[in-house]
Amino acid sequence: MNDMSWEGTGLRMCLAVDSAILFANVQPNYLWTFFNNTLVFAYSKPDRHDQCIVFWDVQIEEKFVKYVKNLSLIKSAAEYCVLVTKSDEPDLWILVLCNSIGSPVDNR
Repeated sequence: MNDMSWEGTGLRMCLAVDSAILFANVQPNYLWTFFNNTLVFAYSKPDRHDQCIVFWDVQIEEKFVKYVKNLSLIKSAAEYCVLVTKSDEPDLWILVLCNSIGSPVDNR
């Protein structure tokens, strides 16, 4: 690789490799789901080690925030969503079943 350049928005990059110029779109893998009129999405804050998860009811425009360490996946069905996190212990995963305001209903 001879050179590399990022676009101002940070979503595209250009690589110069030998005599070829390669263009690539870079998009992060966002964790999100939608259920029961609630949008659930996660993002990282620069000042925290855990991830911020927002439960946003799109009808009444009310938000509930929750913080989780080592979040790997968010999925939903019907009236609940599940947060999958990696434990500090090897080969141990934690599943947290949440309702539409982010309150834990059950965990395994």
